[in-house]
Amino acid sequence: MSSRRWLPSLVLLLTSAACAAKAPEVAAVDPAALKDAIQAREKEWSAAFLAGNGAGIAALYTTDGAQLQAAGDAYTGHDGITKAMQAQLDTIAVSAREDITEEVIPAGDYAIEIGRYSYQATHKTSKKPISSAGRYMVVWHKDADGAWRLHRDIGAEAPPKAAPAVATKKA
Repeated sequence: MSSRRWLPSLVLLLTSAACAAKAPEVAAVDPAALKDAIQAREKEWSAAFLAGNGAGIAALYTTDGAQLQAAGDAYTGHDGITKAMQAQLDTIAVSAREDITEEVIPAGDYAIEIGRYSYQATHKTSKKPISSAGRYMVVWHKDADGAWRLHRDIGAEAPPKAAPAVATKKA
């Protein structure tokens, strides 16, 4: 029995040593530089959209990335995203695209972006003009090569903001 008296002391010593071990340092994040990096990637996304290049858009995602649809299934992986985006881009000729990053929240090797988008296009068959605008949120992941890639992407079409109603006084 006396030979086991040292066990609680050893457990306490090892626990103390583990707690005292220095945690890995997390590099400080420059919020402005992070926002600039994310906005640059968004410009690449928009350029590929304008060019009608579904594979170019998909290449900006992580290998297990996903476009989450507001209604319906998610498009996952490079192949799934390419197929879905190309199907859309084969039906429209995009003339303008804008993504506006409003907020970027750093989270280590991840970042959360909140923004809004708009685009104008023409339907290739009917020649009718198409426009869309809405909000989006993206979870970005910084890969081992240092590049930020979309990991999860969700957007929802939203009508443009209406002018606030003006109250009038009845006479």
